[in-house]
Amino acid sequence: MTNESHNYNQLIELAVLDAHGLLEPIEADLFNRSFHDAPAGVQNEIIQLQLDFARDESLLPSELPSPKLKQQVLRAVTKAADKEAQRLAPLALIGARAGSANARYGKSKQTYYWRTAALVLFGISVVLGIVAVDAQRRATSIAKVAMDLDATTTLSAIAGEEFKSFIDNPYCRITRLERETGSQDGYLRIAVNERYGGGYILGLDLVDGEEIIIQGTTATGEQIELARFTAHSSVVGRSFEIDNAIAKGLTVTAIDAKTGNRWI
Repeated sequence: MTNESHNYNQLIELAVLDAHGLLEPIEADLFNRSFHDAPAGVQNEIIQLQLDFARDESLLPSELPSPKLKQQVLRAVTKAADKEAQRLAPLALIGARAGSANARYGKSKQTYYWRTAALVLFGISVVLGIVAVDAQRRATSIAKVAMDLDATTTLSAIAGEEFKSFIDNPYCRITRLERETGSQDGYLRIAVNERYGGGYILGLDLVDGEEIIIQGTTATGEQIELARFTAHSSVVGRSFEIDNAIAKGLTVTAIDAKTGNRWI
């Protein structure tokens, strides 16, 4: 685990505890400084996380526990606390256990331990809440990856296998164009590999029979025709050749070969 991921996880845990007012002064100061030093994206995530916890009514009990259950919890917590206090005596009698040692059967004993039990149970609910939020985030991420993979596979089956060599290629510069006139939408995506040369055209929502010319203007101002194709379906994919010497900085445009209308 890197320090960056460790600090991120620690900040998320502190944010959840801060949302419920459970931070000690030192921890609150650490959280405030870490929050202001965090990137804007992390700050927004923490704000949304605290807002979700504040609005989540599922974290609140739907009904009060029965008196019998309260007594069982109190006895279990009291027994565990007394056992630990005996093991750590006399240090255990300093601070939190001092009141119990001075007034073992005092009036406030039951209230004190009930609050302790409630805090323990609340801590468990906070941990479960963190796990639930993290699981939801992971599920959303997995679903997005699956959808992107399915879309890429579908387009590859329609447009051709060469489509895969250009999609998400770090050396490819993508030009996005849309049909300028007409009632029907149309989209062109032209990828140019600026390092090794070559390119790929993907057309979506094209009109059957329309002829499109793809042009490029080099850095020296020379205009060249990169490709010309006729749409025989609404989705068209094809590659074209271009030397890598002129691919870098190339300005790509498209026009309708029949009407002269430009794609913008």
